[in-house]
Amino acid sequence: MFLLLHVTKLIKKSLTLSLRLYTSTSEYMTLIHFIKRGLVSAVLTMAAAIPATAIDLPVTTVNGKDYYYYDVQPKETIFSLSQRLGISREEIISYNPGVDGGLKAYTRLYFPVESGLSAIADGDHVTTTHDVKKGETLYGVAKKYGISVDRLIALNPSARDGIKSGDRLVIMQENAESPQPVTHVSHTGGTHTISQGETLYRIAVNNGITVEQLLAANPELDAYNYSEGIVINIPEGSAEPHATPHVAETEAPQHAASKPESTPATQNIAENSDEATADTASHNPTPTADIADVTDTPYNIAIMLPFRLDDEKIGKDAENFTEFYRGFLLAAQNLCNSGRHVNINAYDTRGNLDTVKELMARDEMAQVDMFVAPASAAELDYIISQADSDRQFVFNTFAVRSSSWQTNSNVLQANIPHSMMYQRAIDAFINEMDGRIPVFVQRIGATADKEEFTSMLKSQLSDRGIAFKEITFETTLKDEDFAGYDTGGSYVIVPLSSSAAEFNKIAPGAKRFKESLGSETALTIFGYPEWLTFRGERKENLGALNAVIYSRFYYDDTYYPAKRFADTYRQAYGRDMNSAVPSQAIMGYDVANFIIKSMRANNGDFHSKVAPVEGLQTDFIFSDSNCEGLVNTSVELIKFKDGGFTEHRNI
Repeated sequence: MFLLLHVTKLIKKSLTLSLRLYTSTSEYMTLIHFIKRGLVSAVLTMAAAIPATAIDLPVTTVNGKDYYYYDVQPKETIFSLSQRLGISREEIISYNPGVDGGLKAYTRLYFPVESGLSAIADGDHVTTTHDVKKGETLYGVAKKYGISVDRLIALNPSARDGIKSGDRLVIMQENAESPQPVTHVSHTGGTHTISQGETLYRIAVNNGITVEQLLAANPELDAYNYSEGIVINIPEGSAEPHATPHVAETEAPQHAASKPESTPATQNIAENSDEATADTASHNPTPTADIADVTDTPYNIAIMLPFRLDDEKIGKDAENFTEFYRGFLLAAQNLCNSGRHVNINAYDTRGNLDTVKELMARDEMAQVDMFVAPASAAELDYIISQADSDRQFVFNTFAVRSSSWQTNSNVLQANIPHSMMYQRAIDAFINEMDGRIPVFVQRIGATADKEEFTSMLKSQLSDRGIAFKEITFETTLKDEDFAGYDTGGSYVIVPLSSSAAEFNKIAPGAKRFKESLGSETALTIFGYPEWLTFRGERKENLGALNAVIYSRFYYDDTYYPAKRFADTYRQAYGRDMNSAVPSQAIMGYDVANFIIKSMRANNGDFHSKVAPVEGLQTDFIFSDSNCEGLVNTSVELIKFKDGGFTEHRNI
């Protein structure tokens, strides 16, 4: 399979990115080098440059010698790993002879530290420097000098987090000659002998054809494993260059030898004028026979979020939306090996209703099957008003309090509404806490931010004839506040506040009360989603008090798939996910998994039954709930155990 990545500048610098997913045997054009710190691609006009992948491998000592090591991930190949690490296939095999026949998941590979994981073979090279100009990116600089982005980062470690105007970069070209621009020429067919470092992609470009056409003319040629000296057939092709530069022209190359190719400079889209270019659809490659054989039309997803690419400094909200998008793309990448094609387009709404109106007026929006909408209620409502309710759907994961799903049949509300969540939590409370005496606890003068929930709970307890107690205290919960309580009984404490500060005033006294009871399980504390952010002593106290929490989401970072996602994210973007709870990256990953899997299962029609999809952080269990649209009814019940262990289930 391969992924085609195109970036087009739109009117007034609104940006769109199209991620085309096709099934093919030709090549894999990786997203990794184009997605990093900003939105996607090293060519977007952002204040912060977007560096490429750089993996910080751990080091171990074997027989007195230092080695980098790397654990192979499922479905990883020598080719994909060579692109990820920025080294050649031959280097991987030379240091790890046992993988010559292919990689096996979880195999540990070793690379001598002294090797530096160099991607440059022995031979002539020239060292120089480059002063970064405004708007330049790592990707653009690397292509200008004909070296890989990974090599550029290796030579300039400080560039790992991006570059800015005025930075000086060390450049080590792989040939003494300066790279020359590619000249597109008409070709009437013939043969070509592959030279050292030459890629199929570059051969195709130089002859005015696609890689698919080249492979079709050479059925015996292995797209991932070939060497210099092979004579290949060149089919007739067209020399017409594309009207707009393609980010897809910078795919991860397949190497013919250990020495990477010296790729000619490619025009940086960030240097284009602000005028609108042709629509994305107008400059997509013409499908080849392999793709044309697929009769199903692709699904189209439009992600409309305020990435605020024009802002001089990327704010917290914009970074969160970018994080969401990164996770979304990782899920898309995982799902692209099978199923119907999916096109993903990202639009910067800039947090502006006028921009949303401008974008929704574009002709291409008529082809969208699913809109992922921004958090603004006004912008969400406008997108809904413009969407075709019979065949276009709107996924709302950010406007939590929106009730648009109640009156619009094409809206999917990803977060269960508070009232519905409270009722599910109360039902679970009554079931789980059967036999315990509820004790509602509040500090005098404290804000009771959960009074809506506790009032509902008290009312329903009374309706069922379940007695409860109430404690109010002045500073901290004291032993005397529990005077007269039967130490042989079982209790559940319910604070009226979810704040960490109030929890700190309750926990010590509650723990002492627990110690006075007849068993370790005689006391529990029932609480709120906000408590999932607790760390350190607070989190330890949750376990000590047998805490039970209800939440729309739950993420266990010790769970193997979660650890694997965190590792994949780090390897893909050269950084860890933000530590915010809930994680925006995992949210994007879960949303993409749900949308793409569901589209393929229900033929893009969410009016029909939607199967549940389990996520890393959020489960999706959609129900019509006797309303027009669909709402995710998933609520997690999380139980904390002493020692840091947790268990959870959907209620």
